[in-house]
Amino acid sequence: MKTLSENKCFGGTQGVYRHSSKACQCDMTFAVFLPEEAVSGPVPVLWYLSGLTCTHENAMVKAGA
Repeated sequence: MKTLSENKCFGGTQGVYRHSSKACQCDMTFAVFLPEEAVSGPVPVLWYLSGLTCTHENAMVKAGA
């Protein structure tokens, strides 16, 4: 897995990462927001799965983040 970017925002870190998918046979990009509390322990997860024509940026753009 490769880190493409990490930026501080809203009291946490917004990261974009790329991994190689054996199932899809290509590189795939995803974004994760980690609140500050994630450094010291588990935090709840909210999965946001976009449609086929969307990218990892979709949730950030739609949320106005």
